[in-house]
Amino acid sequence: MPLVLARGGQSAYSIVLQRGADETGRLAAEELRQALRDMTGADLPVIFDDDPAPSHIILVGDSRRFREQFPQVDLNDLGDQGFLLQTRERCLAIAGGTSLTTLYGVYALLEEHLGCVWCSSTVSYIPKVDVARLGPLDEASRPAFRWREVYYHDAMDPAFAKRLPLNGNASTTAGGRMTREQHADWDLWCHTFYTLVPPERYAKDHPEYYSLVGGQRNPGTQLCLTNPGVLRTTIEALRERMEVNPTAHYWSVSQNDTGGACECEACAALDRQEGTHMGSLLSFVNKIAAAFPDKEISTLAYQYTRQPPKLLRPAPNVAIMLCSIECNRSRPIASDPSSAGFRDDIRRWAELSGNLQLWDYVVQFSNLVSPFPNLRVLQPDMRFFRDSHVTAVFSQGNREFGGEFAELRTYLLAHLQWDPDCDVEALIQRFLNAYYGAAAEPIGRYIAQMHDSLEASGAGLGIFDGPANHGTDYLSSAMLDQYTELFDDAEQRVAGDPELLLRVRTARMPLEYALLELRHGDVTFRRAAARRLFETADRIGLRMFNEWNLPTEEYRKRAEESLRAE
Repeated sequence: MPLVLARGGQSAYSIVLQRGADETGRLAAEELRQALRDMTGADLPVIFDDDPAPSHIILVGDSRRFREQFPQVDLNDLGDQGFLLQTRERCLAIAGGTSLTTLYGVYALLEEHLGCVWCSSTVSYIPKVDVARLGPLDEASRPAFRWREVYYHDAMDPAFAKRLPLNGNASTTAGGRMTREQHADWDLWCHTFYTLVPPERYAKDHPEYYSLVGGQRNPGTQLCLTNPGVLRTTIEALRERMEVNPTAHYWSVSQNDTGGACECEACAALDRQEGTHMGSLLSFVNKIAAAFPDKEISTLAYQYTRQPPKLLRPAPNVAIMLCSIECNRSRPIASDPSSAGFRDDIRRWAELSGNLQLWDYVVQFSNLVSPFPNLRVLQPDMRFFRDSHVTAVFSQGNREFGGEFAELRTYLLAHLQWDPDCDVEALIQRFLNAYYGAAAEPIGRYIAQMHDSLEASGAGLGIFDGPANHGTDYLSSAMLDQYTELFDDAEQRVAGDPELLLRVRTARMPLEYALLELRHGDVTFRRAAARRLFETADRIGLRMFNEWNLPTEEYRKRAEESLRAE
């Protein structure tokens, strides 16, 4: 039987919360109350489970009243991250195994059943309705991955991350920049060899702690992983850090972001025995894990260590974080011939360990503000990770503010990390309608045409590509003209709404960047594109055009000099 939560600005329902609920539990009740008030005008009271029982109730979280109404339900069955939504006559229950998962349930109810959309940290779509009605519900939801982080600047806002819901985002930002990188439940994150055994402290007296490369010890590459001093020093460093941060669960002991594996006799022997440089690395990491059996020690299977060993097995508290950096982004990993090596590696790792983590790459790092049509591979890739028994996913996007469709990408990836089988096309349409309003239709066609053009060409798509790599396929002259017409249409549709118009012009920035990079059209046309591009960049506070060394001001200077020379 449907429940009418509110009608005509009035409601018979009360929100029931356990007496003594923690801050997150109280937030769950307040978020539900506020959203229903914004939707319907009805202000539902929040009461406690030992108050007199009203006739119509919304139970938020575990409580005495919840157990009376649903005696057959054991919330422990949901695990530590699941939640349920259940209705019965005059009663709605939203409950999880913890107050945080109850909060997840509130956001899911509002989005999946009442039409709200959490577009960004500053934009939420709350529909205005005269009647808020729910059909019968009997749902339990659990995430596909126990740890989930979408590495986009906007998702670093803690309140927004909970709405998605992401449980790995913990970095802090200010003024459009990341000010502190942190990942929830982690202390050391990645590339940690020199954090644990810093050359400035040890290299002078102990050059043997560092990789032997070409017959010389090199404190600019990696560690000598068979040196007993390195093992002892690493354990001591970890123990000191664990005393400072005892609640962290994950600790990365992982190679630096360089080559230079140690070639000493002992390290080389292990690597020959195992058929991979992971031989010396995993042997070392297993010894670290034995010293800290209550912690999870993560190491990277990255570039020269990606291949699994022949004989070694990761210790039970060792997590293997595979990195898909070499994979093509125009076709799903599960079926792309060029990704066969990665598929084989992850399959063999899954045979060795039940604790796989995945570092995926979903952005074009060298051209953050550039068209990058990889949205259609996100779902099949996330399904592939789930089916490969991955337990934690880190989707590396743009740590800087902005970038191509940053809000849409954050929204899609977060939903896919929870449920890889979600309806992606419906999610995209939901987001576009909520975020772009009347401009949703031409922007949707722009996205579809880019992807169709790339697929028809058969071209690959790399995370270090740029417009110059695709001037004959999805960024051909003919396609750029079509995209320009679509964005002209989109702008006209929202010309009277300054907020929507700014969002459309922000979405248009990658096209304008491509026009400049490919020198498309005459100089007058490109000057107009440059003017729009940098005006929008200034308005939204965009700081970087690539991940490392191209600030907006430098790119503006470069573009203006090029245009003046014509």
